[in-house]
Amino acid sequence: MYGKRFKLVPEMEGGIARWYARQRATESQIEGVRKDAARLTQGLPGGARVLEIAPGPGYLAVEIARLGRFHVAGLDISRTFVTIAREKAREAGVDVEFRHGDAAGIPFEVGTFDLILCQAAFKNFADPLRALDEMHRVLRVGGSAVIQDLRKDASSVDIDEAVRQMKLSPLNTLTTKFVLGTMLRRRAYTAAQFEQLVAESTFQSCDIRQDGVGLEVRLKKAALKKAA
Repeated sequence: MYGKRFKLVPEMEGGIARWYARQRATESQIEGVRKDAARLTQGLPGGARVLEIAPGPGYLAVEIARLGRFHVAGLDISRTFVTIAREKAREAGVDVEFRHGDAAGIPFEVGTFDLILCQAAFKNFADPLRALDEMHRVLRVGGSAVIQDLRKDASSVDIDEAVRQMKLSPLNTLTTKFVLGTMLRRRAYTAAQFEQLVAESTFQSCDIRQDGVGLEVRLKKAALKKAA
């Protein structure tokens, strides 16, 4: 059912990428990123390898690296975002391996990572099924992937509240509401659609939680069943 999808917008590059990085750097948003870093890595053993796909400016990957317990990498299709993310890691004094690349062809070996994270980007992937299969390939057996994104059936009230919490300027508030409500929501998935997509992937199953404007999809790479 799920083949390649048309691209809604080109990759963020140049000035628009740097503008986006500034909008995501408000104090309240960075505090939320720190909480996400702690929550999403809870229970992960020291020395585990974490990959963030489409990290954008790299704030989450940097905050995970700040925890000091994990090996962290990031993969983004935007060359500008890779440059920005490397700058942010250098400023923070942490070691994160940010690479340029596509989620449909992750440039890492089989079984490299214990945890893969993808926030607010999956809906834009041109080949979502291939991206899921690639995540499965580079996870170790027993490893997990967590995808967080906008849900298609989020209400206007949910979107307004989510944007309010970002504490943006009046102009950026209007712009963000427009982008979320009229453009990105069209690309997003409902929980049922995401379950169907995962069923067609190598993962085959997932757990989904809905919260406000978003979905949190958790996937696990199960051990191969032994032949009878």
